[in-house]
Amino acid sequence: MLAIFIGAMNSAGQLVGIALMLIFVLPLTLLVVCTLTGLPAGAVIWLAERLRIRSLLFYAASGAAIGSLFCALLFQVAGSFVAAFVFAGGCAGLVYWFVAGRYAAEEGQWFG
Repeated sequence: MLAIFIGAMNSAGQLVGIALMLIFVLPLTLLVVCTLTGLPAGAVIWLAERLRIRSLLFYAASGAAIGSLFCALLFQVAGSFVAAFVFAGGCAGLVYWFVAGRYAAEEGQWFG
């Protein structure tokens, strides 16, 4: 697929290559990222709700672990990107805790 985009950039000009990347590569990347991070995050959220975990540290550490897992799956070697993925995952865990995790397993929180 990458060879097609490189060939399109050489033959039809750079504008067409950029358009093809915006149409095909970015949505495919979004799909892969959401799948590889969403499934483990869903499992962590389910576990936290089941065990009634409300700890800020749990959600931040889980997010960082998912970030490092995704980096290992994506690049298959620990490179310079690991710290960025761990930081981003930890931030995502903190955001989830702020939005919903601190209310884990409370009865009637949504329906008042």
